[in-house]
Amino acid sequence: MIRKKFCFWQIKSGIVAAGLIFIGLLIFSGCGRTSPPRWPWWTAEDSIAVNKALEPWRGLLNFFYAVEDTYRLDIKVGLTYQDSSSRTGDTIYKVAHLLRAWVEPTETIQVNVYQFGVTADTVSMTDTFCQVIYRDSMSACQLHYEFDTIWVIGFRPDTIIDTTKTPPETTIVQKVSYVEKRGFPTTQLGMKSYSWAANRWVFLRRDTVPDTLYYYVVKLSGAYASIPNTEEAPQISRVVFSRPGRVDTIFFAPRLDGRGLTNLKHLDSLYQVRVNEEINVTVVTSTPQDTVADKNRFFLTTAGKKQEITVGAQRGIGAFRFSSADTGYQHIYIEVIPYSNLLYPDAEYKGCVWAIPVQVVPE
Repeated sequence: MIRKKFCFWQIKSGIVAAGLIFIGLLIFSGCGRTSPPRWPWWTAEDSIAVNKALEPWRGLLNFFYAVEDTYRLDIKVGLTYQDSSSRTGDTIYKVAHLLRAWVEPTETIQVNVYQFGVTADTVSMTDTFCQVIYRDSMSACQLHYEFDTIWVIGFRPDTIIDTTKTPPETTIVQKVSYVEKRGFPTTQLGMKSYSWAANRWVFLRRDTVPDTLYYYVVKLSGAYASIPNTEEAPQISRVVFSRPGRVDTIFFAPRLDGRGLTNLKHLDSLYQVRVNEEINVTVVTSTPQDTVADKNRFFLTTAGKKQEITVGAQRGIGAFRFSSADTGYQHIYIEVIPYSNLLYPDAEYKGCVWAIPVQVVPE
């Protein structure tokens, strides 16, 4: 009996010892590790506060300002090699004298995504902040254009027989049967419908005053729209701002040096322009590759005024000034539209627009 009691005590002692060792391993295995930070979860009140902080900025962030002014044009064009072929035999219509174009707005839709406490743009997560994916869109946007002369190219089927092959091969091709240039006693109107969606990012930080839910805008990115999509729209390679003693180049994607359209930049580090200071602008595109078949038109919009700055198929050069009435935060809008948008009524609308935020300061 004594031996049995002893054995039972040994077993119990072994279990206790094993338990102590297991607890000790758990304790020591946790040494040297830092517990993951517990970032505060946002509430509905946070979302309301962010929305309230964005309200004063919505006028500036409204992307429709990029295209609202009239395209002041006086374009006379002839026919090119691409106008001499038709796969289907359908008649080609091409505007010969374009007078002007303008956009009629429809209802704008905004969809904003709030991201609280997410590391963004190399910002350290030391307190509560919110990054907003700011998306502005418009469906069934209407481009109206006015012209007084149009080209009409008709086609007829033609048979080509290749006698060098056995048996001879017959091919049906469409050849030009007539070309007319039609003038009208009064100006004619055309219209195209398209949709666009512009994207940008806004960074807000929460006030550090205790027991408050107050957010304020700290950073902005530029905005862009590719119509109908990034694959088919013209591609802007770079935009260059120059003035005596300084040249600044802006690219699209975020960069470590901050010179990307989609970089989040502190409000006090936005590109600054002094009132009445002339800034030269150069816009370079990488498309279209065939600069003979389809050329780009370049437009620059500042303070609600649009001007054409086209100098070549892939380049636009112009200049702008801001007045004392424009002091504060503004945008410089760069718009690239292929010729086909304006000259061929049946062509799909394409375009690329950049909105570059700037700060206009007194002289």
